[in-house]
Amino acid sequence: MIDTEHRDGLAQMTMKILHLINTLSAGGAELHLLTLCRHLKRHKTDIVVACLRECVKGSRSLRLDFEREGVRTVNLHADGRYDGRFLFNLLRLLREEKPDILHTHLPRADFAGAIGHLFYASIPWVCSVHNIYNRFWSGRRALPLFNAVWRGADAVLAISHAVKDWLVKAKRVPSDKVTVIHYGIEPERFCRPHSPLRTTWRLDERPVIGTIGRLEQRKGHDCLISAMPVVLERVPNASLLIIGHDPWGYGKSLQTLISGLGLEGQVQIIGFQDDIPSCLEGLAVFAFASRSEGFGQVLIEAMAAGKPVVASRISPLTEIVSDGETGLLVHPDNPQAFADAAVWLLTHPREARQMGRRGQERVYSHFSARRMAEETLSLYKKVMRASPHEFDGLP
Repeated sequence: MIDTEHRDGLAQMTMKILHLINTLSAGGAELHLLTLCRHLKRHKTDIVVACLRECVKGSRSLRLDFEREGVRTVNLHADGRYDGRFLFNLLRLLREEKPDILHTHLPRADFAGAIGHLFYASIPWVCSVHNIYNRFWSGRRALPLFNAVWRGADAVLAISHAVKDWLVKAKRVPSDKVTVIHYGIEPERFCRPHSPLRTTWRLDERPVIGTIGRLEQRKGHDCLISAMPVVLERVPNASLLIIGHDPWGYGKSLQTLISGLGLEGQVQIIGFQDDIPSCLEGLAVFAFASRSEGFGQVLIEAMAAGKPVVASRISPLTEIVSDGETGLLVHPDNPQAFADAAVWLLTHPREARQMGRRGQERVYSHFSARRMAEETLSLYKKVMRASPHEFDGLP
């Protein structure tokens, strides 16, 4: 066991953290990691981010964003689903970097981290679980394997209480091993004036309902499209914007639904957009019809922008939105309910603005990046103190 003086000495040293994630594509988990690294750098930390591959189709790489923050990036070149070369590259990286903490993000990276931990058990391993992996997850057949992977980590970071409940009840991860740390953002980024994109999108003065998320069934874009005929009966000049990249071609199904409902002039699929604050600025209402989420970062981004929100009444969205105070929660998969809520917000602008302001206040008080980084750093220190292994370097 490590004596107290050695532990105290560690607390005074620069902590070196190796993050491992599937890709550096601009998605929810990746943008979360970028924000986390930015704020961890304000503490005494040295950070390296390794990815299994750099980017996926339809998105953009965040490599330069990380490097602008002074965070080194390493591509392990796992270019195919069954390309195992990255394991050798990861083991070499662990040997060379000798990190104080290995922190993995997303299942494939978690699996790689488990292999690395077998060879270098002296490195405490923290595993972030970013979602509730259910029938919507393409890799669901591998879930029994990940039960063992997550239980093998020194600590598991759940991004919501809903994720923790799922890990403990469904995956049998010990409750005392799981710590909940909600995502945090830099809310000031979303409430400064930006360049509205309404002209580019040819929206004129129409009230716009918008949603942001990868084009996949889980996100419920089809529910919002199906809600639009009801919305248009009461707000005839309304529009729906769907923003998000389309890695699997699901956009074709959505476009077929739009055409079948005769909504070509009222619903637009915009595709991937890099400037989320400007996208949000052009919206009157933000709608989030997701059927399953680990957290829902885009929801707090919309709230930070002061937008009234309507979202599915599912965990963990119920951890973010206070129904009737900071937004409206409705039954998932219910186009009529989403239509009614969106129409109410569009036709009650004063109440909608008040909800937007209260939502903004909630983000500042509960979902800041500073709070997220401090809680994550505390978890690292706790894991290092609890580790039974000697911190004497790697062979």
